[in-house]
Amino acid sequence: MSNYISMLITLFNIIVSLLLNVVLMLLITLVIASLTLMERKILSLMQRRVGPYFVGYKGRLQYIADALKLFIKGTLIPEEVNKFWFVLVPSVVLSVCYTFWVNSVWSPGLSIFEIEYNLVYASLLSMIFSFCVILTGYFSKNKYSILAAVRACLLVANLEIFLGLLILNLVFITESFNFTVFVIFQEIVWFVFLFFGVFGLVIISFLLEVNRAPFDLAEAESELVSGYTTEMSGFLFGLYYLGEYFHLFFFSMTISLLFFGGWELPNFLWCFYNYSINFF
Repeated sequence: MSNYISMLITLFNIIVSLLLNVVLMLLITLVIASLTLMERKILSLMQRRVGPYFVGYKGRLQYIADALKLFIKGTLIPEEVNKFWFVLVPSVVLSVCYTFWVNSVWSPGLSIFEIEYNLVYASLLSMIFSFCVILTGYFSKNKYSILAAVRACLLVANLEIFLGLLILNLVFITESFNFTVFVIFQEIVWFVFLFFGVFGLVIISFLLEVNRAPFDLAEAESELVSGYTTEMSGFLFGLYYLGEYFHLFFFSMTISLLFFGGWELPNFLWCFYNYSINFF
């Protein structure tokens, strides 16, 4: 009887974890869709142009129109490509980017799955993402896509080594690869105050890896037409577009956990005040 109850409890925990995963993915998708509008508005202000304006009140429903256009528009598949892999690889890219959020930690004990080596898991998924980029360019059978895929792969491979060396500075202090341990070490003072130089290099490296302006070297239109997604259109291009934003937001969460204390506020001022009171 006890074994039967324990099996039911285990099954219930698995179902709850899966439901939390689905709800989290839906919420993140909605947040990403709405924040793309904010990004386009800020970029338009920086570049002195109008930006989204006509769809909705001052363009505030533009992201819905863009999503409908991408996911309803017809998909063109070139004749000489391997159609199975050409369609499968973008789906794998989105799956990998969704899997990033299995590695997320929101508060003490609140995560989808308890993963001890969070940083190692994130590095492996990032490598898989870059491997999918290579396959995308190769299976497109387009010389521009292949050149862009090789360029993106070399860039990401170099950045992974550089990022690993930077984050090892923090690992040597915390003696752990777990996000929760990093947050515990920042209860008094955030690492961004102690390692400001490392933080600046990590920010630049993350922008390079997720291909955000002004470091979008892997998709520079002036040299590479449209990067490794030259032959992608409609729904398949939408999967890459969404996957890159998932990649970006996961790295943003990682930076908040590694350098800004996660859910912990910096208590160094309060500790200094208590020490001063006791000292004097």
